[in-house]
Amino acid sequence: MVANIRITEEVKQALRKSDPEIESKRLDLLRGRRILMVMGSYPGKRHMYLHARELGIKMVVLDGPGHWARTGVEEGLFEQFIEVDLYPTKTLADRALEATNTAGLHFDALATFEDFAGPLTARLARNLGLKGHPLPAILASRNKITANQTLRRAGLSTPRFFHIQSAEDLEQAAALVGFPAVLKPISGASQVATYRVNNEEQLRSRYAQVMSEIDGHLKTRMVHSDNETELTWANGVDMTLEEFLDGEEFDVDMLLSEGGNVYASVTRDLPNPYLKSGGSQMPPDFPPDKQHEMVLFAGRVLHVLGFMDGAFHVEVKYTSCGPRLIEVNARIGGGPLYELHRWVWGVDLVEQYLMTCLGIPIRPQKAPQPATHMVTSDLICPYSGVIMDADFLSAFTSLPQVVRCKTFFKAGQAVTGPDRGVPDSLGEIMVYGPSVGAASRTLNELLNQVQFPISNLQTVFQPEFQAAAK
Repeated sequence: MVANIRITEEVKQALRKSDPEIESKRLDLLRGRRILMVMGSYPGKRHMYLHARELGIKMVVLDGPGHWARTGVEEGLFEQFIEVDLYPTKTLADRALEATNTAGLHFDALATFEDFAGPLTARLARNLGLKGHPLPAILASRNKITANQTLRRAGLSTPRFFHIQSAEDLEQAAALVGFPAVLKPISGASQVATYRVNNEEQLRSRYAQVMSEIDGHLKTRMVHSDNETELTWANGVDMTLEEFLDGEEFDVDMLLSEGGNVYASVTRDLPNPYLKSGGSQMPPDFPPDKQHEMVLFAGRVLHVLGFMDGAFHVEVKYTSCGPRLIEVNARIGGGPLYELHRWVWGVDLVEQYLMTCLGIPIRPQKAPQPATHMVTSDLICPYSGVIMDADFLSAFTSLPQVVRCKTFFKAGQAVTGPDRGVPDSLGEIMVYGPSVGAASRTLNELLNQVQFPISNLQTVFQPEFQAAAK
């Protein structure tokens, strides 16, 4: 097969097999294609774009003024940048379609690595006559209230929840949901404004804090996809109070093709008391039968919501009553997950996802046994202050078991700890080993050596953070 061949039903039929030679033909179909990447997301996704370019894909990014992807055009990473202010959201789809048409380019597909871009991508795909997620499915997945209602109607167990539209709803929310509970935006991401609350007093305090932080502090124009706070509240300041689920948190990453589950892998999220990702473990040290339960549950969730193709990151908890949903992300998982799947299972989510965007049937070949065992830490900020030295991980970079370690902040930047809000991730350490236990021991040894160079030490290093880090 050669690049830009028409992907007819006859071609698709030949590709519905799991075979190395067929996989090579699928990759051939990616070369030379032009894909519109809707919202470029944060710079940490750059490695996925670099790989897409290696595959021979021509990428055009649509995003707001000031987004980092514009410089990617100058570097040759992207073919073109289409600028569209992401505010106001009510007119975004029409303005984005107009700007795309004005660019005068032919697109073979639309894709996105950004959670907030789901509805816009679906609308653009429909208007351009290209493949995309069903709009009702993506709208339901982006709204935690709608998702829970949809799943409950289908007979799936969901946590108790209450839609909070104002402070007047807090008393009723507390009475219905009970405590402990989780307060969060109905359409958020990356744990923005997400807090555990243990009683009604904490609920009222956190709600007032969130409303105070956004009142008058949000941008109203010149918004791009790296403006996470603005996009969280783009369609209003509604929140949800949800029952706090017992048990451990896991991520189920899945690939769907023509309605079928063709790949799934479970990642364990390391414990963290602040409802923010603290690290991961792949493959997880967790009973295989319970992992299988979570895969079946995640697949059922995606089916009920109406998804058919693509890459999905489904966050679940394995509770005392079995798997329960936290949220659905219709995209490749963030952070290091894309790389973890390649290293552990030999499956490239970027390649497979972009194939589905073109309508190519996929059959990824998952290794029968893990090639290695990976454990990561996100280095959750223990207290608020200012970073005095950004090289506090430099001693680890040359260690043989360390795949990567990097910091996310520069010297002089302010950082937020749990004393002031949702804590920042200060950096990332990734290690590997012959087993999960060996990799975990290596990581714990490194974490015991980390000293955070943060000024303004008025808040003591909290014991629950120390426990979570270990």
